[in-house]
Amino acid sequence: MKALKGFRLPGLLLAVMLVLASCGGGATAGGGKEDGGMQGMDHGSMDGGKKGGGGMQGMDHGSMGSMGDEMMARQMVSPKGEYSDKAFIDAMVPHHEGAIEMAKVALKNAQHEEIKRLARDIVGAQEAETKKLGEIREREFGSAESPSGMSDMDMQMMGMTDPQKLAKKRPFDRAFIDAMIPHHESAMAMAKVALEESENGEIRGIAEDIVGAQKREIAQMRSWRQQWYPEG
Repeated sequence: MKALKGFRLPGLLLAVMLVLASCGGGATAGGGKEDGGMQGMDHGSMDGGKKGGGGMQGMDHGSMGSMGDEMMARQMVSPKGEYSDKAFIDAMVPHHEGAIEMAKVALKNAQHEEIKRLARDIVGAQEAETKKLGEIREREFGSAESPSGMSDMDMQMMGMTDPQKLAKKRPFDRAFIDAMIPHHESAMAMAKVALEESENGEIRGIAEDIVGAQKREIAQMRSWRQQWYPEG
């Protein structure tokens, strides 16, 4: 996965992840939690996800869920403690590239036509969004190129799966669903921060599209998983 190497998360996010990991918990059989979440994460509610929040008072280790996701997303798009459109672009572009690679693997390996159709939609939508983000970056920050690639650890934190490993899993369609749901959830978490913080209308429009489309796709994938793989 040559394209997904070299992009490092902020040090503070690593610290957050270590704390979250110590809480234990895991993803449900549907590939994620009902309220969203990074792959393999199922903790409790958590204060301090909002901008300016601090600490983990009142942490409920049984249901941290979306607040923990929001905290991680904020660290991705706020590397110095303040939201930045540039940081949002530089996080979302490689994240989209990962989804596109996973979707292209699905086009070759999926058994259900519904998965192939979804994969085509993901490729089309996220390639277009990546192009728009690059255009905004060039206009606003002088270069269209975002730092590309993520390490294996970064990928896991952001709910990402190595497409080469995904291609070998069986049944493939179940593995694809279980990989794409947390991937979508992490994209939605970052997009929601951009909707709250960005003053750029184009960024907000892209973020709104990400949340709307990927929320629908998550619901569809969960329905398929229950229908096709009821055993879990």
